[in-house]
Amino acid sequence: MWSHSSKQQRGDEAQVEAFGFMTRVALQAEKMNHHPEWFNVYSKVQITLISHDCGGLTKRDVKLAQFIDKAAASV
Repeated sequence: MWSHSSKQQRGDEAQVEAFGFMTRVALQAEKMNHHPEWFNVYSKVQITLISHDCGGLTKRDVKLAQFIDKAAASV
């Protein structure tokens, strides 16, 4: 599970940053046809990866995780 919080910013700026991060991840997930479970409140984003069809983690989860790590590092 990933958790990202925009603690350096407050209010609307932090929400926009979190939404931008989620959008980048969502576009990549759509390309991969692999969609994470996530939770977002204000500037906090939590992402959980699992392949429900096989009941665990797969190579697609790892590949998406690598993308999420890069996206989170650039925020």
